[in-house]
Amino acid sequence: MVALLELKEKIKKIYGMYDVYIIPGAKFLVSLISLSLLNGSIGYMSKLKNPLIAVFVSILCAFLPNGFTIVCLSAFIVAHLYAISAELAVVALCVFLLMYLLYFRFTPKSGYILIITAILCWIKLPYLVPIAIGLTSGILAVIPASFGIMAYYMIKTASEYQTAIASESASNSMQKFSFIVNSLLNNKEMITLVTAVAISILVVYAIRRLSVENAWSYAILSGALVQFITLVVGKLAWSAKIDMIFVIIGTILAVILGYLLQILFFSVDYKRTEIVQYEDDEYYYYVKAVPKVNIVNQEVKVKRINAQKVKKTDDIKRDRKYDSRKAPDKTMYKDAEDSFDEDDTIISPIDK
Repeated sequence: MVALLELKEKIKKIYGMYDVYIIPGAKFLVSLISLSLLNGSIGYMSKLKNPLIAVFVSILCAFLPNGFTIVCLSAFIVAHLYAISAELAVVALCVFLLMYLLYFRFTPKSGYILIITAILCWIKLPYLVPIAIGLTSGILAVIPASFGIMAYYMIKTASEYQTAIASESASNSMQKFSFIVNSLLNNKEMITLVTAVAISILVVYAIRRLSVENAWSYAILSGALVQFITLVVGKLAWSAKIDMIFVIIGTILAVILGYLLQILFFSVDYKRTEIVQYEDDEYYYYVKAVPKVNIVNQEVKVKRINAQKVKKTDDIKRDRKYDSRKAPDKTMYKDAEDSFDEDDTIISPIDK
């Protein structure tokens, strides 16, 4: 734990010094990875598959707000789906418009949650989302997380739709729209995952906000348990196609990630908890103060001093002090001379 706290302080120091470069660099990497995954999964429009276009768009996303990244990714998805079918592109556009109405209204600064959720769905580990988001974000983070899962399954449905078109099972536009809507609304795997993620985020957020000791630990364990139970119930009740091996692995990794986030963002010492009471003209206040655990690395600067030079200086000071004690006081002789008058004569014994 001490090593993690020291790492936290180093990260904070580095981030404070180079945040001007770190934030655009992170946004560039996230945008480039997302566009590369899109082009690899549904790259039906050949013009947009050019790597230079992905790099150029990622550079723009690095210096513009998060909302611009969401708009670019949505435009890429709609364009690729339009290369398959106009009906599929229209359905995707309607879903994205609904997402924008909720996203820009309630969570305009949480676009990274949507993107990261979709990327985790691609690597079969969306189970890392609820605990991390519930610990670090607000309750409205349910919206971008849910739409991230929906965007992934919409892209996944595109390949199934192309197979249906090739087999001519959907000939006219109404049949195509019906196939697309049924594929999304009857996707039990998507509904189960969205439900599990949403409930887990709410549980984690509600528990970690409680004013009890070890609230974050209880939130992590409760969120992991609720997510696992919801997925198991969905698999058994709805026959959802959920791989339980990935669920178990993802849940374990989510708990580990949650405890790492607790150390980095909520490391407190409950043994030094203090209860403070004060009052004003209208109220009495009872405040519970829990100190944070901070490790500050004190940089000790050692200044080398020339020992020979110090010795010579000390010798000079000691000699001056000795001479001042040995030398007679000149003022004493001066006072003695002044005590004699000019008319005074000194009589020696011979004169007598």
